[in-house]
Amino acid sequence: MTDGLKSLLFVVILSLANIIQGITGFAGAPIAMPPCIAIVGITEAKSAITFIFWITSVVVTLKNLKDIDFKQLGIILSFMIVGVIGGMWMFSHFPLNILMLIYGIVIILIAVGKLLIKNEKKLPKPLAFAVLLLAGLMQGLFTSGGPFLAIYSADAIKDKKVFRPTVTTVWTVLNTYMVISMYKKGMYTPMSWKLVLYSIVPVFVAIYIGKILNGKMKQGTFLKLVYYLLILSGSLLIYNYFA
Repeated sequence: MTDGLKSLLFVVILSLANIIQGITGFAGAPIAMPPCIAIVGITEAKSAITFIFWITSVVVTLKNLKDIDFKQLGIILSFMIVGVIGGMWMFSHFPLNILMLIYGIVIILIAVGKLLIKNEKKLPKPLAFAVLLLAGLMQGLFTSGGPFLAIYSADAIKDKKVFRPTVTTVWTVLNTYMVISMYKKGMYTPMSWKLVLYSIVPVFVAIYIGKILNGKMKQGTFLKLVYYLLILSGSLLIYNYFA
Protein backbone atom coordinates (compact mmCIF):
# COMPACT_ATOMS: atom_id res chain seq x y z
CA MET A 1 0.00 0.00 0.00
CA THR A 2 1.39 3.41 -0.99
CA ASP A 3 1.83 6.26 1.51
CA GLY A 4 -0.82 8.24 -0.37
CA LEU A 5 -3.41 5.49 -0.01
CA LYS A 6 -2.51 5.01 3.65
CA SER A 7 -2.98 8.73 4.27
CA LEU A 8 -6.35 8.75 2.47
CA LEU A 9 -7.66 5.78 4.48
CA PHE A 10 -6.39 7.38 7.70
CA VAL A 11 -8.23 10.65 6.95
CA VAL A 12 -11.46 8.84 6.01
CA ILE A 13 -11.45 6.69 9.17
CA LEU A 14 -10.57 9.60 11.44
CA SER A 15 -13.26 11.80 9.87
CA LEU A 16 -15.96 9.14 10.33
CA ALA A 17 -14.80 8.62 13.92
CA ASN A 18 -15.07 12.36 14.57
CA ILE A 19 -18.63 12.45 13.23
CA ILE A 20 -19.40 9.83 15.86
CA GLN A 21 -17.47 11.85 18.44
CA GLY A 22 -19.54 14.91 17.54
CA ILE A 23 -22.80 13.01 18.05
CA THR A 24 -21.98 11.07 21.23
CA GLY A 25 -19.25 13.17 22.88
CA PHE A 26 -16.90 10.18 23.17
CA ALA A 27 -15.62 7.03 21.40
CA GLY A 28 -13.96 8.79 18.46
CA ALA A 29 -10.42 7.69 19.28
CA PRO A 30 -11.26 4.11 20.39
CA ILE A 31 -13.07 3.54 17.09
CA ALA A 32 -10.36 5.19 14.96
CA MET A 33 -7.21 3.87 16.64
CA PRO A 34 -7.36 0.12 15.82
CA PRO A 35 -7.82 0.46 12.03
CA CYS A 36 -5.42 3.44 11.90
CA ILE A 37 -2.79 1.40 13.76
CA ALA A 38 -3.24 -1.38 11.19
CA ILE A 39 -2.83 1.11 8.31
CA VAL A 40 0.01 3.44 9.37
CA GLY A 41 1.55 1.80 12.46
CA ILE A 42 1.09 2.47 16.15
CA THR A 43 3.62 5.31 16.55
CA GLU A 44 2.26 7.36 13.65
CA ALA A 45 -1.37 6.63 14.53
CA LYS A 46 -1.00 7.60 18.20
CA SER A 47 1.09 10.71 17.59
CA ALA A 48 -1.09 12.07 14.75
CA ILE A 49 -4.44 11.31 16.40
CA THR A 50 -3.32 12.81 19.72
CA PHE A 51 -2.18 16.00 17.96
CA ILE A 52 -5.42 16.33 15.98
CA PHE A 53 -7.61 15.73 19.05
CA TRP A 54 -5.50 18.30 20.91
CA ILE A 55 -6.16 20.97 18.26
CA THR A 56 -9.91 20.29 18.16
CA SER A 57 -10.20 20.29 21.95
CA VAL A 58 -8.32 23.61 22.26
CA VAL A 59 -10.80 25.25 19.86
CA VAL A 60 -13.85 23.96 21.76
CA THR A 61 -12.34 24.91 25.13
CA LEU A 62 -11.59 28.49 24.09
CA LYS A 63 -15.12 28.92 22.71
CA ASN A 64 -16.81 27.63 25.90
CA LEU A 65 -14.66 28.84 28.82
CA LYS A 66 -17.66 30.25 30.71
CA ASP A 67 -19.44 26.85 30.80
CA ILE A 68 -16.58 24.80 32.30
CA ASP A 69 -17.15 23.20 35.72
CA PHE A 70 -13.71 23.98 37.17
CA LYS A 71 -14.35 21.98 40.36
CA GLN A 72 -15.02 18.78 38.40
CA LEU A 73 -12.20 19.64 36.01
CA GLY A 74 -9.78 19.73 38.94
CA ILE A 75 -11.04 16.41 40.33
CA ILE A 76 -10.85 14.67 36.96
CA LEU A 77 -7.37 15.97 36.12
CA SER A 78 -5.92 15.15 39.54
CA PHE A 79 -6.63 11.46 38.95
CA MET A 80 -6.29 11.19 35.19
CA ILE A 81 -2.87 12.83 34.96
CA VAL A 82 -1.50 10.05 37.21
CA GLY A 83 -2.98 7.47 34.84
CA VAL A 84 -1.66 9.28 31.76
CA ILE A 85 1.90 9.34 33.13
CA GLY A 86 1.64 5.63 33.96
CA GLY A 87 0.15 4.82 30.55
CA MET A 88 2.87 6.65 28.65
CA TRP A 89 5.54 4.91 30.71
CA MET A 90 3.95 1.53 29.92
CA PHE A 91 3.77 2.45 26.21
CA SER A 92 7.54 3.01 26.21
CA HIS A 93 8.51 -0.04 28.29
CA PHE A 94 6.01 -2.85 27.57
CA PRO A 95 5.75 -4.98 24.38
CA LEU A 96 3.30 -3.12 22.13
CA ASN A 97 1.63 -6.28 20.82
CA ILE A 98 0.68 -7.26 24.39
CA LEU A 99 -0.60 -3.76 25.14
CA MET A 100 -2.73 -3.76 21.98
CA LEU A 101 -4.21 -7.14 22.93
CA ILE A 102 -5.17 -5.73 26.35
CA TYR A 103 -6.52 -2.60 24.66
CA GLY A 104 -8.74 -4.69 22.37
CA ILE A 105 -10.09 -6.71 25.28
CA VAL A 106 -10.81 -3.57 27.35
CA ILE A 107 -12.69 -1.89 24.47
CA ILE A 108 -14.85 -4.99 23.94
CA LEU A 109 -15.61 -5.32 27.67
CA ILE A 110 -16.71 -1.67 27.87
CA ALA A 111 -18.94 -2.00 24.81
CA VAL A 112 -20.51 -5.30 25.91
CA GLY A 113 -21.08 -3.89 29.40
CA LYS A 114 -22.83 -0.82 27.97
CA LEU A 115 -25.05 -3.01 25.77
CA LEU A 116 -26.04 -5.37 28.58
CA ILE A 117 -26.39 -2.98 31.54
CA LYS A 118 -29.47 -0.86 30.94
CA ASN A 119 -29.80 1.01 34.23
CA GLU A 120 -26.40 2.03 35.58
CA LYS A 121 -26.21 2.87 39.28
CA LYS A 122 -24.17 5.75 40.61
CA LEU A 123 -20.60 4.65 41.30
CA PRO A 124 -19.24 4.80 44.87
CA LYS A 125 -16.53 7.46 45.13
CA PRO A 126 -13.57 5.04 45.42
CA LEU A 127 -14.75 3.17 42.31
CA ALA A 128 -15.44 6.45 40.48
CA PHE A 129 -11.88 7.64 41.17
CA ALA A 130 -10.53 4.24 40.03
CA VAL A 131 -12.43 4.72 36.76
CA LEU A 132 -10.70 8.09 36.31
CA LEU A 133 -7.30 6.46 36.84
CA LEU A 134 -8.19 3.88 34.18
CA ALA A 135 -9.34 6.68 31.88
CA GLY A 136 -5.93 8.33 32.28
CA LEU A 137 -4.13 5.03 31.75
CA MET A 138 -5.99 4.34 28.49
CA GLN A 139 -5.42 7.93 27.38
CA GLY A 140 -1.68 7.64 28.01
CA LEU A 141 -1.48 4.30 26.23
CA PHE A 142 -3.74 4.78 23.21
CA THR A 143 -5.37 8.25 23.39
CA SER A 144 -8.60 6.39 24.27
CA GLY A 145 -9.67 7.43 27.75
CA GLY A 146 -13.05 8.70 26.54
CA PRO A 147 -15.27 5.69 27.39
CA PHE A 148 -13.98 5.54 30.99
CA LEU A 149 -14.27 9.31 31.44
CA ALA A 150 -17.83 9.13 30.10
CA ILE A 151 -18.69 6.58 32.81
CA TYR A 152 -17.51 9.00 35.53
CA SER A 153 -18.84 12.20 33.95
CA ALA A 154 -22.34 10.84 33.35
CA ASP A 155 -22.85 10.88 37.14
CA ALA A 156 -20.67 13.85 38.08
CA ILE A 157 -21.77 16.39 35.41
CA LYS A 158 -25.52 16.32 34.79
CA ASP A 159 -25.85 19.59 32.84
CA LYS A 160 -25.32 18.85 29.13
CA LYS A 161 -24.26 22.45 28.51
CA VAL A 162 -21.45 22.03 31.07
CA PHE A 163 -20.57 18.42 30.20
CA ARG A 164 -19.02 18.94 26.75
CA PRO A 165 -16.74 21.93 27.51
CA THR A 166 -15.57 20.41 30.80
CA VAL A 167 -14.70 17.04 29.27
CA THR A 168 -13.12 18.73 26.24
CA THR A 169 -10.92 20.84 28.53
CA VAL A 170 -9.70 17.62 30.15
CA TRP A 171 -8.46 16.51 26.71
CA THR A 172 -6.93 19.95 26.10
CA VAL A 173 -4.80 19.71 29.25
CA LEU A 174 -3.86 16.03 28.99
CA ASN A 175 -3.16 16.05 25.26
CA THR A 176 -0.95 19.14 25.65
CA TYR A 177 1.20 17.12 28.04
CA MET A 178 1.11 14.06 25.75
CA VAL A 179 2.01 15.96 22.57
CA ILE A 180 5.00 17.64 24.24
CA SER A 181 6.15 14.34 25.75
CA MET A 182 5.83 12.42 22.47
CA TYR A 183 7.61 15.19 20.57
CA LYS A 184 10.54 15.02 23.00
CA LYS A 185 10.68 11.24 22.51
CA GLY A 186 10.89 11.66 18.73
CA MET A 187 7.51 10.05 18.01
CA TYR A 188 6.56 12.76 15.50
CA THR A 189 7.92 11.44 12.21
CA PRO A 190 7.52 13.07 8.77
CA MET A 191 4.62 10.66 8.19
CA SER A 192 2.95 11.79 11.41
CA TRP A 193 3.06 15.44 10.33
CA LYS A 194 1.67 14.53 6.89
CA LEU A 195 -1.26 12.74 8.51
CA VAL A 196 -1.93 15.75 10.75
CA LEU A 197 -1.77 18.17 7.81
CA TYR A 198 -4.10 16.09 5.63
CA SER A 199 -6.61 15.51 8.45
CA ILE A 200 -7.15 18.97 9.99
CA VAL A 201 -9.81 20.34 7.61
CA PRO A 202 -11.73 17.05 7.11
CA VAL A 203 -11.82 16.48 10.88
CA PHE A 204 -13.26 19.94 11.62
CA VAL A 205 -15.88 19.37 8.90
CA ALA A 206 -16.67 15.96 10.46
CA ILE A 207 -17.09 17.49 13.92
CA TYR A 208 -19.48 20.10 12.47
CA ILE A 209 -21.52 17.35 10.77
CA GLY A 210 -21.61 15.39 14.03
CA LYS A 211 -22.86 18.43 15.91
CA ILE A 212 -25.70 18.88 13.39
CA LEU A 213 -26.65 15.19 13.54
CA ASN A 214 -26.54 15.26 17.35
CA GLY A 215 -29.98 16.82 17.56
CA LYS A 216 -31.51 14.81 14.72
CA MET A 217 -30.80 11.21 15.75
CA LYS A 218 -32.16 9.02 18.50
CA GLN A 219 -29.26 8.89 20.95
CA GLY A 220 -30.10 5.45 22.32
CA THR A 221 -30.21 3.78 18.92
CA PHE A 222 -27.04 5.50 17.77
CA LEU A 223 -25.16 4.56 20.95
CA LYS A 224 -25.92 0.90 20.24
CA LEU A 225 -24.24 1.31 16.85
CA VAL A 226 -21.25 2.96 18.57
CA TYR A 227 -20.87 0.03 20.97
CA TYR A 228 -21.02 -2.49 18.11
CA LEU A 229 -18.33 -0.47 16.31
CA LEU A 230 -16.21 -0.58 19.47
CA ILE A 231 -16.59 -4.35 19.57
CA LEU A 232 -15.48 -4.51 15.92
CA SER A 233 -12.47 -2.26 16.63
CA GLY A 234 -11.44 -4.30 19.66
CA SER A 235 -11.82 -7.53 17.68
CA LEU A 236 -9.50 -6.15 14.99
CA LEU A 237 -6.77 -5.60 17.59
CA ILE A 238 -7.21 -9.10 18.99
CA TYR A 239 -7.16 -10.58 15.47
CA ASN A 240 -3.96 -8.69 14.65
CA TYR A 241 -2.32 -10.11 17.78
CA PHE A 242 -3.04 -13.73 16.83
CA ALA A 243 -2.68 -13.35 13.04
